[in-house]
Amino acid sequence: MPPRPPLLLLGRALRWRLGAVALAVVAVLGWSDWREWRQRNAQALPSTAALAAQLLADDLARHASAFDRSTHAVTLAPLRTLAQRAPLCVAVSDIYGHRVRAGCLPHEDGDPDGAPARWARRLAGGTDAQWTHTLTLALSEGVKAGTVEVQPHWALEGRLLWQRWAWLAAAAAALMGMLWLASRLVARSLAPANQVLGALARLAADDLQVRLPPMRLRELEHIGQGFNRLAEHLGELRRRQQQLSLHLLQVREAERRRLARELHDEMGQSLTALQAEAAAMSLMTQALPQAAASAQAMSRTTAQLLDGLQRVLADLRPQALDRFGLAVALQSLANLPRRRADGSTLRVRLALPQPWTPLPPDHDIHVYRIVQEALTNALRHSGAASAAVALRREAGGLRLSVADDGAGPEADLPPSGHGLLGLRERVLALGGRLDWERPAGGGLCLRVWLPLDERAAEEGARGAGEAGTGMEEKTT
Repeated sequence: MPPRPPLLLLGRALRWRLGAVALAVVAVLGWSDWREWRQRNAQALPSTAALAAQLLADDLARHASAFDRSTHAVTLAPLRTLAQRAPLCVAVSDIYGHRVRAGCLPHEDGDPDGAPARWARRLAGGTDAQWTHTLTLALSEGVKAGTVEVQPHWALEGRLLWQRWAWLAAAAAALMGMLWLASRLVARSLAPANQVLGALARLAADDLQVRLPPMRLRELEHIGQGFNRLAEHLGELRRRQQQLSLHLLQVREAERRRLARELHDEMGQSLTALQAEAAAMSLMTQALPQAAASAQAMSRTTAQLLDGLQRVLADLRPQALDRFGLAVALQSLANLPRRRADGSTLRVRLALPQPWTPLPPDHDIHVYRIVQEALTNALRHSGAASAAVALRREAGGLRLSVADDGAGPEADLPPSGHGLLGLRERVLALGGRLDWERPAGGGLCLRVWLPLDERAAEEGARGAGEAGTGMEEKTT
């Protein structure tokens, strides 16, 4: 199975990133507004207090008599015009420190001790004394009539600040909604990109039949068309490569068969005749010890050459495969003694499907070569004591496995020598698959799947049956 590619979650990424940016912008705007509001109140308080004290002093001078200039005649009415521009809270005390007038202007803007006022004081920071500006209420003659304490109108300031921040929060919520909608649209438009990633993963896993469907976004549609053309081109190249590899394999096996036939027919017969002549010469020269010894040496050498020729013929083309079929040839291959240089041996167990059904033409030799190379790899590289070969027919194919109990290399892959490379090329040329795994108990298990044409298999079975009948009649 191809590895699952990571999902392209661009919509989610946009939501998080743009949302974080929007929150950062809102936080900066809120902090800037708070800073400007605090600086404005701190800078405007002294001038507002001085103007309020002057307005109260002038009003007291106009309305109080020359003999009654007490602060009891002070009213906050002169501050209403000032309060329209700079809301404030004023407390007027007499010369003895008794508070005679107190209030916030405009009057209709809330309780000075309510929740908005407390919230505004907390945001402004500092103590209450730091936000109270105290001035002397002096008459025109320079006589002190009392004191005036001026503070910002915290209730009104808190409500105005709350309203501004509420608008800012509403704007932030609207911006987040727009960003969420935009991210949804982007995610919906780029959702086929995950299909492209999945198709690339399948293509990397040699699935050349994968194709991308039509896409709505024009850019992705161009990418999909290019991907489909690439997959078709790779598929065509793979088909040509398989055809060429299969042709080379067939040519090589045909050449091996021709060489084996010529060696068997010509050199085999010649060596057999030479061995017979040497035996006859040995009988005729029994009276001559030296000639008899030479004849016996010639006979032994000829016998050795015949044994070597039989081994070469077995490597070129197994005789049991042509005479008795694949099942008998595999059983003969499994029964061959296999010994290493250190004296250890490799025992092979063979499991064939019952009843045995002949394979399509030209598949017998390839299956035989695959099993032969896998056993050779187990003998040379794994140090295994036993190996198990199993064949199983499936719908449309043949599954073959060769498992050994050797230690093998520590890497995840078997050694990539020429034998394994040739094995892979043979399997790919036949349109099959080759994979391996390392069981928990150790060793290596090679698995091969080969596609089979059922009609060709039936024709091969019919041809094998006819050939067997002809051989029986000929033998009879």
